Amino acid sequence: MEPRDRIYKIIEEVKKLRTICYPDHTLPIEYLTIFSQSKSEFEKIRTFLQRAGKERDANNGYKYILKESITYLEEIIEVVRVRKPDIHRKELGCADLKYKTQSYNNLRDTALKKGFDIILRERYEMIELSDFNINVYAYLIKDNPL
Repeated sequence: MEPRDRIYKIIEEVKKLRTICYPDHTLPIEYLTIFSQSKSEFEKIRTFLQRAGKERDANNGYKYILKESITYLEEIIEVVRVRKPDIHRKELGCADLKYKTQSYNNLRDTALKKGFDIILRERYEMIELSDFNINVYAYLIKDNPL
């Protein structure tokens, strides 16, 4: 699959996941990550993204601030990350979703009622959206100021 088509497929799948998990909320994609499945795929995606934006180091790969955003299905993607191959990441990719700050507690309450995973870290927490029939993850991330 070509890198741009991979991005489109991740957007399609994230939108499905978002609709299943939070049908009453508008949660646009803020940050999209592609999970590469092989070294050659990683290099192909990286080459595509190097032409599309400015490369910076990121956790387990690189992130790109795109020169021109990618618009697809009413989503506007300005930042894309590619992860190096990882045996624990067989999915197509993931996305961080935007939300209004004041609605996080409501989203968290819904997540608890529906049994979504809430991942706690020292400086942040994440609500993880997933479904066995959808090959991506999505996250709502809340910074925890120290």
